[in-house]
Amino acid sequence: MSLLRALAPALLCLTVVSATPARGQAARRVAGATPSMEATRLSGPAPRINGALNDPAWAAAPAVTGFVQFRPQPGAPASERSDIRLLYDDRALYIGARLYDSAPDSVAGRLFRRDGTDYSDWFYVTIDSYFDRRTGFSFAVNPRGVQKDVLVFNDVEEDLSWDAVWEAAARVDSLGWTAELRIPLSQLRFSRDVTTWGINFQRRIARRGEISFWSPVPADLSARISRSGTLTGLDRLRPAARFELQPYGVARLDRKPDAAANPFYGANDLYATAGADLKYGLTSNLTLTGTLNPDFAQVEVDPAVVNLTVFENFFEEKRPFFTEGADIFAFGSTRTFGRAGQATARYFYSRRIGRPPQGAVPEARFVDFPAQTTIAGAAKVTGRTPGGWSVGVLDAVTPIERARYIDAEGRERSLRVEPLTNYFTGRVRRDLRAGQTILGGMLTAVNRTLDETLALLLHEAAYFGGLDFMHAWNQRWAISGYAAGSLVEGSPERLRRTQAAPTHYFQRPDAEHLSLDPSRTRLSGLAGELSLAKIGGRHWLGSLTYQTLTPGLEVNDLGFQLYSDRHALTTHLSYQEREPGRRLRRYSIDFETSHVWNYGGRPITNTAEIAAETEFTTFWTARVGVRGRPWGYLDRTTRGGPLMRQTAAFFFFGGVGTDTRRPVHAAFSYDLFWDASGEYDYELYLTLNARPTSALQLRFDPGLKLEHDTDQYVAAHPDPLATRTYGTRYVFGDIDQVSLSFTTRADWTFSPNLSLQLYLQPLLASGNYLRFKEFREAGTFDFDYYGTDRGTLQRLPSGQYLVDPDGDGPAPPFTFGSAFGQDDFVFRSLRGNLVLRWEYRPGSRLYFVWQHLRSGDARDHALDPFDDLGRLFAEPAENIFQIKLDYWLGR
Repeated sequence: MSLLRALAPALLCLTVVSATPARGQAARRVAGATPSMEATRLSGPAPRINGALNDPAWAAAPAVTGFVQFRPQPGAPASERSDIRLLYDDRALYIGARLYDSAPDSVAGRLFRRDGTDYSDWFYVTIDSYFDRRTGFSFAVNPRGVQKDVLVFNDVEEDLSWDAVWEAAARVDSLGWTAELRIPLSQLRFSRDVTTWGINFQRRIARRGEISFWSPVPADLSARISRSGTLTGLDRLRPAARFELQPYGVARLDRKPDAAANPFYGANDLYATAGADLKYGLTSNLTLTGTLNPDFAQVEVDPAVVNLTVFENFFEEKRPFFTEGADIFAFGSTRTFGRAGQATARYFYSRRIGRPPQGAVPEARFVDFPAQTTIAGAAKVTGRTPGGWSVGVLDAVTPIERARYIDAEGRERSLRVEPLTNYFTGRVRRDLRAGQTILGGMLTAVNRTLDETLALLLHEAAYFGGLDFMHAWNQRWAISGYAAGSLVEGSPERLRRTQAAPTHYFQRPDAEHLSLDPSRTRLSGLAGELSLAKIGGRHWLGSLTYQTLTPGLEVNDLGFQLYSDRHALTTHLSYQEREPGRRLRRYSIDFETSHVWNYGGRPITNTAEIAAETEFTTFWTARVGVRGRPWGYLDRTTRGGPLMRQTAAFFFFGGVGTDTRRPVHAAFSYDLFWDASGEYDYELYLTLNARPTSALQLRFDPGLKLEHDTDQYVAAHPDPLATRTYGTRYVFGDIDQVSLSFTTRADWTFSPNLSLQLYLQPLLASGNYLRFKEFREAGTFDFDYYGTDRGTLQRLPSGQYLVDPDGDGPAPPFTFGSAFGQDDFVFRSLRGNLVLRWEYRPGSRLYFVWQHLRSGDARDHALDPFDDLGRLFAEPAENIFQIKLDYWLGR
């Protein structure tokens, strides 16, 4: 591929972006210096947190006001007045807010779960206690007293999983509404010698779609924490000695179906366990967080999926210990608006810790196999050093897991299916120039103690390390990148499997730059990314990004990686209009090109895309886009075989959403795909939200996917006569697939501290193989159908297929498939959670959890949605009932 051709769109984008004048920027910038607020030390009793603002202490604190809009009219005064006061003592900050509203009956305040994002007015206080202009601890309350806490990092990025222990209350009255917050100093991180903090206040008025800040945040800059005001007067403030202990106990009843003859089966399995979480302040800015025998009973189940590819599914992390503070462990992303997915990896994927055991048992009559690997304990240290380094260190230990089974002779045996393993992740980052320059590094390690059997399946050790940087100027331009490497070690058999795995496919016969070495005991690789981006500006944004993953890169022991052997170059140009007009509140138009090729110089995929989205003055939204893909090559489709040509294709995508301020609102989206081979993929999704009462929220997400694949891999059979495909016959199928889902969520919030949450996901999916065919010649997308274009195809009583590839010719016949593998199928599944949460005191919770799982499948059966839904509810079900109680002890 010509590098000049790939660079041409990028050069055009940067030329347009650079040449566009910053017309009117100075005139639109809010005049005046950064606002400052002086804290008032309490001289008497602290105010009661009841939302009334009637305590005498508030009279001693001067109010700050003068909020400025961020949206919809950037730079204009806020439409309503807000007066904010701040007090403090040796233990906490106290914030009082009088939020005037000319139409108090229209104040939007609803009950929903903590950290919810439902339609509501909000008041936020964000504190930069590090005073690094990069990190903020954000606390918010709505008019009904619902709390939200957010950790803001890298100036603009948010982590909603962060949870602090604090108090808030609010009231609606004839003038608008009021809010009171008490934020313990133990929940903040600061140095003893720092008497000035960054601070900002934010107000959201839902009915107007208005966001305003006390210290103005320009809409045309990629900035938030760096635009905070200052909080002074914090004299004699000492960092609190932080110690939090949260012991817990869990009782669980598991009712599941199985054969009565199974000696491992118990119709009612009852067990109890206990553990504890710990937080301890090592210094004023460094915190040790530990967990012993963690339990995640309250975590929502993963959705069911049907996967006919060789790649594993990615599921988001939901376990609180791993989600809280996860921002410090982020590595491998740059300041860019577009990157190629095939050249991207996640270098720390915490779901590898406590994953399902990776071993297997031999053929057995009955098996008792652990569903997950136990986490014996885990600890992490996060925070900042006095020298200004952000630090994150995580270590976890998982013990040996054993599976029990009854062999063919009826004897009970056990086998190791997961070894003793230590997982380590370390991350450091240094902010310079008030966060406009960042230098960092990351190191991960996985070490296992293997027996002879597991040594064939798992790496003994896996390491990853890298350095990254970001340099920005004027909060408008940024250059960023990273360089990293990986190393895995293990037995020759394990390394042979690694080289032959879908991530690598070193055995590809026409890949002259690759070779599979069966004697290897180590494999190493490199990864990198470099991006130049225009991150701020009134209208124009854009980026140019180069990515690379060398063939030997392997990070799946503690990361998530689908591909290696990739180069990619992506350009992105965006025009944004933030000023509301007569019909449009805002809109954007984006153009992107992406070019991916492998280390052998073969073009894998090239795409060009244009998309637009807008929000109307009616608060409806719309999105539309088209993507084109000329031909390229597929180097994974033959699953270790030769290249296959990729046909040209078009993608159309878009959607429309109604006014989210309404009690009932909806969104519809579509993704449509066609290619020159006749393949298509239609995906239609509807989201319907309803708020029947102020405490109940319902959400329905029906989805329909219709897919016709012309390159579904089926089997490979060695045959030296198949010279045009390097001595192997590759069997593919044309398959029609249908998927129907109807995800349902319901949230009942009885008070800010008591809620009931329901999640249900019924799924019906089917596959219908139409014809089987043979890949004709490497480097093409040509096939010969068995029975018509070449040879014969016969279905055997066993369910397998018998192929004579050339009829009366010399090629030997062969069989493929089974009654399970290549038959038409219908898959039915229902997965759900019901969770009652009660925060009976700050930081302490009681959970009642019901988890419901049922699934089944049928062969040679066409999908009938109504019939199969009925059959789904006739399938045997597993019901898990759990009670979890934790108690927060802290100071």
